[in-house]
Amino acid sequence: MTPPLLPVRHIERRAADTRVLPSQFATEIMAATDDIDDPVWQQALDWLFRLDAAPGDAALRAAFDAWLQADPRHAANWRRASETWAAMGTVPPAHRHQWHGARSRTQRPLRAGILAATALAACLALWLASDALWPAGDFHTRVGQSEQIVLEDGSRVTLDTDSALDVAYSSTRRAVTLLHGQAYFEVAANALRPFTVDAGGTSVTVIGTAFGVRLAPDDIQVAVHQGIVEVAPAGSPVAVERLAPGQTLRIDRHEEQAFRGTVDPAAVAAWRQGLLIVDGITVGEALAEIGRYHTGLILQRDPELAARQVTGIYDLTDPLAALAAILRPHGGTMRQITPYLVIIGSS
Repeated sequence: MTPPLLPVRHIERRAADTRVLPSQFATEIMAATDDIDDPVWQQALDWLFRLDAAPGDAALRAAFDAWLQADPRHAANWRRASETWAAMGTVPPAHRHQWHGARSRTQRPLRAGILAATALAACLALWLASDALWPAGDFHTRVGQSEQIVLEDGSRVTLDTDSALDVAYSSTRRAVTLLHGQAYFEVAANALRPFTVDAGGTSVTVIGTAFGVRLAPDDIQVAVHQGIVEVAPAGSPVAVERLAPGQTLRIDRHEEQAFRGTVDPAAVAAWRQGLLIVDGITVGEALAEIGRYHTGLILQRDPELAARQVTGIYDLTDPLAALAAILRPHGGTMRQITPYLVIIGSS
């Protein structure tokens, strides 16, 4: 099996660091899906919708008060339903009509409405937060989007999903800063103007070559397709690492250590062909990586499943099919609550 292009490590921490989702949303979504078939939970949701639709109905309010006092479980589930509804209220008013429609259209069992609305509210919060947290760069891509860029010297950059890049050329140097995510560079040769990529303080210098760079909170990874690159890891005791085609370097940003490896040059930046190549990473890491290409939330419910190892080649152009392919050999399940919310568990 071909080694992974850029081995995915600690992706879940990256997601928490760079795509901030209010924890209240994730907590309430998981709680709601855990008890989706609980009749008391369904009753609480039903009361929430009915009271919201007719806030001035005294008879309805009296009936609700009687239900609330009838069983301690009623009060507990009502509190959770109210907290979920309140969490949805944190969506900015400009977007509130988008989730309000979801709740008003779902009046049959009603429980599905709050799940759909909560998931949509969470995704809106995620989208708004990620927009706000994007570094100011000359080029950036959204989740599920990639972009090919031609720089002024003829060098080409392919920017992967959820990534950002800054460019600063001068008469003596060609400087590019990878602010977030990963990119593949095809550099036009120019001995008088070296091409330098800065990724979190790590510098990659070339004259003319093709290589991939990935920047994550925990590590920085470089993989060479063609030519020679020189890597100066930030904080590493090794001053410069020289990489040839098929060689990789992973810099641990916490331990300040650099680790060399090898890869099939043809597999460098396989994401450009819509492929995820993994070898011996955990299921949780693989799912989190696929999540970079899926517009919505993928929530993991089983730590034991997430810790298992996976090796294979998966289609990033169909993230949900890739999720299913990863889970199948391990008995994992994928439950799509809405187009924006997928729950991962075990059978």
